Amino acid sequence: MRVYRLKRSIDTREIFWKRRPSEISGYHRTLYVTTEDSDYIRVDYNMKEKRVRLYIEDSDEGGNPYYAVIANGKVVVERNATTGRVVKLYDKFSKRAKVFSTIPNGEVLKLINNNYGIAGSTNEFYNNEWDITRREIERKKELERTRRKYFRPEEASRYVNTISEVSKVERRLGLIDLLDFTIGIFLCVSLYMYNRNIIAVGMLSAVIGIIMGFVDIFYRKRLPFFMKMVFFVIFGIASYIYGYYSL
Repeated sequence: MRVYRLKRSIDTREIFWKRRPSEISGYHRTLYVTTEDSDYIRVDYNMKEKRVRLYIEDSDEGGNPYYAVIANGKVVVERNATTGRVVKLYDKFSKRAKVFSTIPNGEVLKLINNNYGIAGSTNEFYNNEWDITRREIERKKELERTRRKYFRPEEASRYVNTISEVSKVERRLGLIDLLDFTIGIFLCVSLYMYNRNIIAVGMLSAVIGIIMGFVDIFYRKRLPFFMKMVFFVIFGIASYIYGYYSL
């Protein structure tokens, strides 16, 4: 089962589409999602016959199910899935058009053919799908380079899987890194003011740099900002050497 993550245009939250083989006769594949409004939405499709089935369980009605079938670009069936009664579904599907428009398959969007106000494959959501896929590929390549450089083989797969699932933070200086710099410098200055021992300060600085790297990787689930680590480690080594030879 494959999971797709696409940004919604109406806010910054994410919609998680999942895909599996369709169990409905006449359809090959299914895309489905449960929205933050508790609507269950699924799309079954048959590319060869150019047919798509839109299905919702309306949370506003306690989960009442409805479906529409679009064949060759035209709506041919609209029904209540429980009773089989023919109903008009334009309002229900158009209300959720922006969710349907994030379907991560441009060919399926073409089959829907802009019915119910659902945008087609040339819209911003389809373009976003390509942009997100490209960024995901680049990020995985960077994770692989980091794995080979810093981790033993038995640790590598666990590291890549954990970060690739959770991390969305790029390797750039951010507020959290500035906060780390501030805390690290404060601790080093405080220790120096307390005992005037530059060797102890150097050892503390090096330890802080190493700890920050582990915190970024295993707690914050992101690639570490290496300049931050290098700064404290090199400063610590230099301070230790200076203190050792000056005493």
